[in-house]
Amino acid sequence: MKKIYYFLVMLFLLFSCRETKQGDLLEIPIDIGQNISLHISEILDEMIVIEPELTDKSLVNPDRIKRIFLFGDYLIIAEREKIHVFDKEGKFVRSIGSRGQGPGEHTGIKSVALDEKNGCLYVISSSKIICYDLEGKCVKESTIEDGWSLTDMNFIADELLFVAEQYGRKDDKGNFKRTALYHMNRDLQITDSCFIRDVYFERTGLYNHPFEDFILYRDSTVYLYCSDIYFDQQNPAETVLRDTLNRLENNRLIPELKLKIKNDGIDGGGSKFIQLFSIYRSDRFVFAVYGISTNSLFYRFCYDVITGEGYNMQDGYTDDVNHIEKRVSIRPLTTNTEWFYYWYTHIKPTDKEEPNPTIYIGKLKK
Repeated sequence: MKKIYYFLVMLFLLFSCRETKQGDLLEIPIDIGQNISLHISEILDEMIVIEPELTDKSLVNPDRIKRIFLFGDYLIIAEREKIHVFDKEGKFVRSIGSRGQGPGEHTGIKSVALDEKNGCLYVISSSKIICYDLEGKCVKESTIEDGWSLTDMNFIADELLFVAEQYGRKDDKGNFKRTALYHMNRDLQITDSCFIRDVYFERTGLYNHPFEDFILYRDSTVYLYCSDIYFDQQNPAETVLRDTLNRLENNRLIPELKLKIKNDGIDGGGSKFIQLFSIYRSDRFVFAVYGISTNSLFYRFCYDVITGEGYNMQDGYTDDVNHIEKRVSIRPLTTNTEWFYYWYTHIKPTDKEEPNPTIYIGKLKK
């Protein structure tokens, strides 16, 4: 097994990537007081509906879903503790991976990436990266040094990209958190790095992210958004809100677009602030998820680049295609942001036990 930490230290010295401004950014306004639910039919081109089979070995917990992939004849559902493989008719095929601390075992799943070319899944656990084939065999693994947290990853253009964070660091300027993007080959060896930022703080709150759609892929372009808010409780004017989506070009971060929120989402007293959890785009639409500190709601936002219309939703989208009663929350397919997915558990009066959630995978309009 190869140690990742040695390469991290060496590659941080390169600082090979900086945020670079080029020309005027597309600024998209968000009215946080608006609550207009967008109908799924207004963004949808086509949809695939799959009802995963429920067996003793294939129970899906919708509250623990991390990633969903549609690959060839397979539907892959990755949860925090297990990965299930179904065929496109919903028939259960197998589970991949198991909990433990031995070779090929994990102690919990933080993120999953799919290598479509070789049909392999890469899994971030708490202490290592594991590569499985779709038969469930552990192909290789590499350990992660203590002190580093790998938050998200994606397999794009024959390499694994992952975001790494390190907390509790200190230098002569004070305490800071470091964030970087790393490139890794199929042998789990780091080949390049891209420094993102250091965040210095004193008497502050650092707020983390429940959504991990940081590294996404569309039409040969890699997009990166790292959720992060630096909130100085003593000096609200020093609060920083990350509001820009970047694309990765020649290992440099190029600003793509900016979300414009009134007062940057922060009031003068520092008691209220907004945190953006994710920003991503398709060819036609820009999507975002954010929260407000004064309540526990997640807000969804969709902007139509063609019409210039923005939709701010407190509870999600209205499914007028499948006629789901509750509003739904969509997430992008990491392999192609022209597709999205969501799920819903339909319980019939005759059901003796709760079925697996139905998976809806939609292609966006151009």
